[in-house]
Amino acid sequence: MKKKIFVILTFILTINLTYAQTDCQKAKVQATLDFKKSMYSFHSEEMFPVEQTYFYVLSQYYKINWYFTDSLAYYKCYDSEMTELLQKKYGKDFLNRALVLTDSLDKTVNWKKDAEFPGGIEALWKYISTKLKQVGIIKDDFITKVYVGFEITSSGKVTNPEIIRGINTEIDLKVITIINQMPRWSPAYLYGKPIRQRCSMPIKLE
Repeated sequence: MKKKIFVILTFILTINLTYAQTDCQKAKVQATLDFKKSMYSFHSEEMFPVEQTYFYVLSQYYKINWYFTDSLAYYKCYDSEMTELLQKKYGKDFLNRALVLTDSLDKTVNWKKDAEFPGGIEALWKYISTKLKQVGIIKDDFITKVYVGFEITSSGKVTNPEIIRGINTEIDLKVITIINQMPRWSPAYLYGKPIRQRCSMPIKLE
């Protein structure tokens, strides 16, 4: 009886191992087919933030796309095979070269940064404080902050202001006027190119 059970367990284990090997082999075959079609890709579990320079370098310099998946079992074999094939195409150290280039680009001025008010954050608060006095805003005894949102275009222009959490129509309109009168900002940059960026901030009434 014990011998029979042992044989059954061995048989089941053999089936499972065979299935796993077959599944991995399928992944390698698919990677080879994709490589021949110049459809290069790597996979990982989802990470944040997804806008990483490393992904940009792989895409722009090596035509490799990066995809996120909930299950890596299949893609471990796929990526392993794809890596070997790409090493033959780009060289054994291409991933190290990609990392070096990534580090270099991240240190480049205006490679990736948020929009900035001329003179920085202190100049922004000074500008707002001055404007609040000019338009004669009087703070409420209970509500002392207005939350406002706006966009900075790729040329640095302030546009589309809106009150996220206001106080009353009169004060809210005055705050919108202040936002509309802002000078041009230094725009946000992503991968060396100026982009539109949405901003939000509280304006404290003093």
